[in-house]
Amino acid sequence: MNRIQLIGIKFIAGFAVISLVQVTIVCQSLSARERVSVKDFGAVGNCKADDTKAIQAAIDRVASSGGGIVFFPSGTYKVTIDPSTSRAITIRRSITLQGEGNKNSIIKLDYQGNYTAILTGEALASDLSGFAMYDLAIDGNATKNPVKSLSDFDNEKRRFALRIYVGTGISIERCRFTNHSNTDTVTTNGEAVSDVQIKNNVFELIGGDPIDYDHSTIYAHGKRIQISNNSFKSKNGAGTKAARTAIETHGDDYVVNGNFISGYTNGIYVTGYARSSERQTVTNNVIKNAYTGITVWSYFYPGNKTNPGLMHATIANNEIHLDINGWRSLWGNSPSAGIALESNSEAPVKNLHIIDNRIRFTNFSGTSRSSDNLASGISMWRYAAPKVVSEGIYIRNNTIENSLASGMYIVMPIKSGRIWQNTIVNPGQSQGS
Repeated sequence: MNRIQLIGIKFIAGFAVISLVQVTIVCQSLSARERVSVKDFGAVGNCKADDTKAIQAAIDRVASSGGGIVFFPSGTYKVTIDPSTSRAITIRRSITLQGEGNKNSIIKLDYQGNYTAILTGEALASDLSGFAMYDLAIDGNATKNPVKSLSDFDNEKRRFALRIYVGTGISIERCRFTNHSNTDTVTTNGEAVSDVQIKNNVFELIGGDPIDYDHSTIYAHGKRIQISNNSFKSKNGAGTKAARTAIETHGDDYVVNGNFISGYTNGIYVTGYARSSERQTVTNNVIKNAYTGITVWSYFYPGNKTNPGLMHATIANNEIHLDINGWRSLWGNSPSAGIALESNSEAPVKNLHIIDNRIRFTNFSGTSRSSDNLASGISMWRYAAPKVVSEGIYIRNNTIENSLASGMYIVMPIKSGRIWQNTIVNPGQSQGS
């Protein structure tokens, strides 16, 4: 136990008042935390033996000591779903799952059919504060667990790889999530979620099911969430079913930057559907082989019928390449766009900055379609609420190449804003109909 003294300074009427405060802090070094190996509890890691109970025993042992590290030596650890709970592994607060590299330490789901989650808490409201995962792979084994019907998701069996609804101080770093078919692969979702780091992970072989359905590889709702330097790739590239969205954000104080996204219908959803959705920053992402690069949502959350849904958002310095023909068979007459306001948005947007983005339409040939008349580089129009007034819309220094229709299509009431210094090259590639 260490005692330290903090000097507090207050400024009152221009004078500094200094007070000495003694604070007692209990310090626990990393080496003092409980650390166990799953193999000490009987896990084999040969992809044949069922290691579920051994992994759970290791987690429970560390949790009973107040938290610590559960280590996964190199190996493939087969896990199975408990039908009584609809999950494989119950995670706990203050637990770190530590692998030996995301290509070496793998948790792989057995053939299971429908289930709720591979890793999740004991209950929806379980507080998972301090949970972390490093250098592990989670293999959803979607090849043997395909989604064949929307009814497969009935009774909340949404097949999450990792589900957290309550918790603060959560870290998911340097992990690999592979071969997943689910509504969300990683979800940190709730008003009681905050201070989350999802960084330097690989998401691969996502989607590719016989049917298409709504999906977000990362679905985040909370405060102070960073999603950075991750790589996202669908199973089949452009046209992959059930690879709808790589990143979806709800809430305050987001940093979404440096991600690479390929083969998704939509790269990123920046959403204003939460009790508060302010200060979302989406920068320096690369989105390729998409149908729409970045979509902005602004909806009224329960209890709000007047305030803007999304406020103080910045979308800047992103590179977006759209693959038109690659998605035609799946999306038909739905218009493509580089950055777009979701046309059914019903709530105002306030202070949106779209700056320094590079948008390019590629792989377009064949018959033009009527929806091509709306396929612009930056598109902001409302179908559901055409009279809703937004304010503070600033669009500057973007480069748009080869758009099917106009470079920009802005048709909605805006109280204040500016559009300037943008470069539009070869617009109107489609004749529409």
